[in-house]
Amino acid sequence: MAPVASTGPVPRAAHRAIRPSHFLAPLALAAVVAAVVLVVVHAPKPGTSRPTSAARSHRRLPPYWTVRPADTYTIIASHTGLTIAALQAFNPGVDPSGIYPGERLNLWRHPPTAHHKPLGPRYWTVRSGESFGLIAAKTKISLTRLEQLNPQLKPNTLQPGDRVKLRR
Repeated sequence: MAPVASTGPVPRAAHRAIRPSHFLAPLALAAVVAAVVLVVVHAPKPGTSRPTSAARSHRRLPPYWTVRPADTYTIIASHTGLTIAALQAFNPGVDPSGIYPGERLNLWRHPPTAHHKPLGPRYWTVRSGESFGLIAAKTKISLTRLEQLNPQLKPNTLQPGDRVKLRR
């Protein structure tokens, strides 16, 4: 079959091709309208304020400040972003004019509490060649303290398998 030659004008509907911009333009307009609505709905109300930079920086502060020579509440406040009143509130038992190098000041209202180190084992099982002196050195417990805790054991008759009490 031979190709058909066109003899007249092409109808307008057949000449129009579907372009992606016909679909993308309304989608872009809808996205812009949605963004404007979100901004308006979530805008801060009149009379409310956002946290200041000092309040935001408080969340990143370490819990303590170790006073250095020549430190004052003013210097510490400028380094940390806290107010002098906040430093005084966080450290009620500290005289601001009497701080000294090495002193720890709270930078949080409720600083974390210290975690105590575990006590360690209660007993030591004697191995061949071990003596009270060696056990004392390995456990960092004085020889006198080991003898007080273990009156039933004699240092010169210690045998492998004996259990030495290390703490009460």
